[in-house]
Amino acid sequence: MSDSNKHIIILPYFCEEEVVRYVQIAEKLKTFPKPKGGYHFLLASSPRAETSQTLIDAYNEIGTTIPFACPSQVFGYPEGPSAMFWDCMDYLAAAFPGEDGFSLWLESDMAPTQPNWIDRLSEEWYAPVESETSYESDSNHLPIMMGCFVPEVYKTRIFKKPKRILEPHINGGACYALDFAKYMPTEARDGVFDMAVFQHAAKLGRARFSRQIAFSTTKRVRRDLQDPNKVLLHGFMQEKDEFVSACLEPLTKQEQNSAAWNPLWDQLETFQRQVRVKFFRKGRQAMLENMFLAKQKFERTTNELTDDFETAFQGSAKHAA
Repeated sequence: MSDSNKHIIILPYFCEEEVVRYVQIAEKLKTFPKPKGGYHFLLASSPRAETSQTLIDAYNEIGTTIPFACPSQVFGYPEGPSAMFWDCMDYLAAAFPGEDGFSLWLESDMAPTQPNWIDRLSEEWYAPVESETSYESDSNHLPIMMGCFVPEVYKTRIFKKPKRILEPHINGGACYALDFAKYMPTEARDGVFDMAVFQHAAKLGRARFSRQIAFSTTKRVRRDLQDPNKVLLHGFMQEKDEFVSACLEPLTKQEQNSAAWNPLWDQLETFQRQVRVKFFRKGRQAMLENMFLAKQKFERTTNELTDDFETAFQGSAKHAA
């Protein structure tokens, strides 16, 4: 990647609590070395939120900031965040024509954990496709989205077949081509954006799975900080303030010295999760527990990107057709 390439980090915010978390993240970013390539910050405010001068000031100390007030008057969840996503994608496609970098949709419960995090993501974005492990159909093109893959998630039911509760997709906190909007048909704008766009990116063969962007929890985040293969953690369905604070706090010597015990703690956590799914059969907790187990099983059986992952893409594309 040359210095002329640009990546855009999007910070979508809806309320003051999110501004506070982003400012905490900015303080951490100030301690990291300057990335090799260029990147800007798009500070995207909800139609119901005031443009935050505090946020502008915090990120101006790190790089170029672009305040952006999302124009679509759409509110509620998930319609509001999806409308903001498309406002940003449309803006970037028009503002950065011809650029081949990515925009990172950085939600306020996500935190960088490695000093070279943006360079690492950039290297993966521009890396050539390896045919024996790739599910991308055209090695002559860059991906149009890259992020944390979530396989199909099922929940067990007594005396019934398992029920599918989540379709395969790449989680929304991901990297998107700066001209991503031009690749998506009108129907991709219906529904929750990450679930909708994945199906179309999969059909194009332009979606890339990244293990550098990973889910974590408040219970295991301190272990994940010690994993050099993870550069960006997402506290999916966690208490956001607690999770982000845990991500940003430096590792202690005691934590570093006890790292050898992490695999044992991981096994214990998996066992506990397997027990909990027997009791949590409905609601957010059931979905969370089953999702982590499904993702863990998938990654355990695909240490490299294999034909199994290609099959997952083909199945999801067929399901969407």
